[in-house]
Amino acid sequence: MIRMLIIEDDAADADWTHRTLRQAGISCTLERVETENSFREALGRSPDLILSDSNVPGMDGWTALEIAKAECPATPFLFVTGHADPAAAISAKERGAAGMVAKSELTRLAGVVRSLLEDREQRSREVQTERRRSDPDTDASSTASYLLERQAMLDHALRDEDHSTLSSILRRHPPVPVALLSLGSDEVRERFVKWLGNANIEIECAVSATDALVTLEKRRHALLFTDRLELAQAVRQLHAGSATHVVFVDVDGKVGVREALRRGANDCMPAEAGGGEEFWAHLTTARRIASLSSALQLALTDNRILSTIDELTRCGSRRFFEHEFPRELERAQRLRRALSLVICDIDHFKAVNDSYGHEVGDEVLQEFAARLTHGLRLGEDWVARIGGEEFAVVLPDVGSGEAMQIAQRLCERVRATPYTTAGGALQVTGSFGVSGIEPQPQRGAGRTTQRALVKAADAALYESKRGGRNRVTALEPH
Repeated sequence: MIRMLIIEDDAADADWTHRTLRQAGISCTLERVETENSFREALGRSPDLILSDSNVPGMDGWTALEIAKAECPATPFLFVTGHADPAAAISAKERGAAGMVAKSELTRLAGVVRSLLEDREQRSREVQTERRRSDPDTDASSTASYLLERQAMLDHALRDEDHSTLSSILRRHPPVPVALLSLGSDEVRERFVKWLGNANIEIECAVSATDALVTLEKRRHALLFTDRLELAQAVRQLHAGSATHVVFVDVDGKVGVREALRRGANDCMPAEAGGGEEFWAHLTTARRIASLSSALQLALTDNRILSTIDELTRCGSRRFFEHEFPRELERAQRLRRALSLVICDIDHFKAVNDSYGHEVGDEVLQEFAARLTHGLRLGEDWVARIGGEEFAVVLPDVGSGEAMQIAQRLCERVRATPYTTAGGALQVTGSFGVSGIEPQPQRGAGRTTQRALVKAADAALYESKRGGRNRVTALEPH
């Protein structure tokens, strides 16, 4: 049974599409949605094909196409519209759609759908074949998600810390755009709350112009909808970015576009749809401005993603360690839990680089990191590369004794089998230093600093090196 998802505000049109496909012999179910929220939710049910009208109030087809490309890139997206023309069809394909079929030519739909589903099945077989041919690489985004799940847990435990938006960024979901409504009429405000909510825009309301200005100072908003000219003018005196796009809602139609723009608004629109295309064009423009604002926030914070993951080994980066390890220690001491730190490095790594070159050295680093990560507790333990060949293994809720055993297993795993590299099979060993804190009976008793814990683990690593390498040493922090 083929699962189809259709974006269509006309239930009769959707039923007719479904009937046409079934009569052509295509066994399918059809789920109809007409808002962005319900569309995103339906994408989570993995449809086999997406059909979309080009213009649905509150969410146009182009917005839906961009969302589908980001969240379900392998699922074909086909426009079924009442306004199909050659130029629109070409534009649709250029922007990533599978094509466009006019509602007046639904007899073509079954053939197009069959072709798309066959192509999708063929690509799926090719991908599976390719995966069987090669070893799967570690996925950077899933590694980042794993690290950030730990970060989210720390956010929950340390409630006075700022919550990070990195998890949504790493999944390539832009932050939900925010609109501020400062509208005097309850009826108009409720109407806009409904329309903007359907477009997946987060909404805040401010009763007075003063409240609106305070709110804009506290938080960045993509949109401001207001029927107060004095507010539109005052917003332009705030720092840049407080409100990206100011829309004046001309409730009684007496102000006009020219005056609204002169007083600081970017756009002027009526308070009611009135059945006209002009109203929906204004709302669609506002939605696109909101999407652009979200994408800009995503782009501006992409550098934080790069600093979270070490690109070569796909472990956490040094910067991630320096930011998150102090929070792990604070959590452990606040909740009176154990915490252990293992610092390790590759023995004689310089000789590997000197003898075989940096390409082989990179291969050794990647394999060493993979062996460290394998077998640790998912979502709790984590590994970061903190130097050239030096790694930190963070073990929350693990005392020094158990950490010593874990480090012994890691040491054995590192040396268990030769590493396969472009320079041939290499035998690699590592040295490990362990330090940790135990649960304290009283809050705040005998607090250990981050510097003391890292220094003790470093000193233990040095002892392992001095003792002949390929071994584990533990020291208590002081």
